[in-house]
Amino acid sequence: MLRLRLGLFENDLAHRFKVCRSTVSKLVNAWIPFLRREFEPLIAIPQREVLQYYMPESFKKLLPNVTVIVDCTEFEMERPSALDSQSACYSSYKSRTTMKSMLGITPSGVLCFVRDLFPGSTSDKEITVLSVFLEKLNHGDQVMADKGFNCQDELASVGATLVIPTVLDKKVQFSSKETNHNKVVASFRVHVERLMERIKNWHIFDRRIPITLAPIASDMLVVVSALTNFHPPLIN
Repeated sequence: MLRLRLGLFENDLAHRFKVCRSTVSKLVNAWIPFLRREFEPLIAIPQREVLQYYMPESFKKLLPNVTVIVDCTEFEMERPSALDSQSACYSSYKSRTTMKSMLGITPSGVLCFVRDLFPGSTSDKEITVLSVFLEKLNHGDQVMADKGFNCQDELASVGATLVIPTVLDKKVQFSSKETNHNKVVASFRVHVERLMERIKNWHIFDRRIPITLAPIASDMLVVVSALTNFHPPLIN
């Protein structure tokens, strides 16, 4: 936990616990995957009846069919030595090498979806398909996301629909209805951004992820994500 929560280096942990660095490395690499296996079953999209029971009144009134609010987030990582890996992990959005994942929360603010990290160049659409997110949805579900999340066709393939802010496109200005819709989506989407902030407050993620941790980086993300559900609720 010290490795994750405080981001302490292996040499530091070895000194604190009076063991050799290799022992720390072995323990971290053994326990993080184990913790993922234990915690991952706690992360799931609830049944619709459960979602409705805990859904805030504001959601019930405006967007009662929204099942999950999703967003993709990136974590900076050390640059790989292999050129093909550098290219795969280079994020044009961040202008650096990153790893990227999709996270989702319920309308009541509970983290309900997180999967493996992908190279930073992976598109949101590719992650949506590869992360088996679509398999978690039911016919009639609505998925809320930012305007750049262009996965309408993928969601339609499982009978789900996308709720995103209206794009101005060629119009001069939004109608009052579109303006209100955008305000509603923004007010609800802010909670998934707050969740990501909680995750990145674990100091293992507020700096570049070392290449040595790349094999268990996805495991670390799942463990940290599961533990954030034990924090005070995002939405009162």
